[in-house]
Amino acid sequence: MELFIHIFWTSVMPILIMVFAGFILDKLFTLDLRTLSKLNFFILLPTYVFTQIYTAHLTTESIEIFFCALLILISNSYVGVGVSKLLGYDLKKTQIIRNATMFNNGGNIGIAIATFVFSNVPYIVNGKTPYVEVGIVAIIASFIIQTISCNTLGFYQAGVGVLTKRDALRMVFHMPVLYVAPAAVLARWIPYDLTTLMVWSPLSIFSHAFVGMAMMTLGVQMSRTPLNFIKKDVMVATALRLIGGPIIAATLMLLFITLYSPVHPISAQAIIISYSVPSAVNTALIAFEMKNHPELATQIVMATTLFSAVTMPLAILFAYYLFPV
Repeated sequence: MELFIHIFWTSVMPILIMVFAGFILDKLFTLDLRTLSKLNFFILLPTYVFTQIYTAHLTTESIEIFFCALLILISNSYVGVGVSKLLGYDLKKTQIIRNATMFNNGGNIGIAIATFVFSNVPYIVNGKTPYVEVGIVAIIASFIIQTISCNTLGFYQAGVGVLTKRDALRMVFHMPVLYVAPAAVLARWIPYDLTTLMVWSPLSIFSHAFVGMAMMTLGVQMSRTPLNFIKKDVMVATALRLIGGPIIAATLMLLFITLYSPVHPISAQAIIISYSVPSAVNTALIAFEMKNHPELATQIVMATTLFSAVTMPLAILFAYYLFPV
């Protein structure tokens, strides 16, 4: 019970507070949602992605984690599409379910949860926390794959049901993240510390503003959305994200370890934890930007965030017993 309360209080409640702030502000002042969306996608998100990738502490095992995260992402995509077809959803709704199933909030909730989990019993050894860094590195590697694909492929998928494939691709190529991510990777090879430059200060400020602004934008979107989570479409996507996600991650990690290469048990646990978190906030913002079922996408994000307070502790225990240290 203590783990349930801790996860809700330290990870879910801060998100709800930021969302509620946006909700109230919109009710009071009727904010311009499209301006907020542009600010997120063209200023705050690119700086967030660049600074996170550039400063990430990666190891040689990160390459294997990248590969596993990509396999899990693709598998979630097929599951989301398959279930949508079984339920008879049209192409537009299928893409929203697909995005909600594929893309998670691991960059925010995942890192916070992993830090808490791997710095407490039973992961404390002789009064120290030797597994925190291993777990965080795995989460960050997964987060990089998630962020790049969500803000490129996610845009394309949400747009396919609304635009022609050519127009959807054109929209993707207008997204700064497509260019910022490889630029950050290349910048890591430059024999100079970019964090010492004057320009790093505004980059860092914009980067730190992203999470709060994205959550508040979601709140603005929620204020214009019926708060009805308990309906079939939302519950299907919620189950795929919170239950299907960790099961798929665990299955593929077991296959990868058995057939290819051993992975540190903590890294395997961290990957399962990262795929047990709610749907990414950006899936709702993308749906709004592409005018493709924004109401449904917003409800899925909020439903997965609320229900994750129950499912995440179960996923953590599942990962612990499946890949013991």
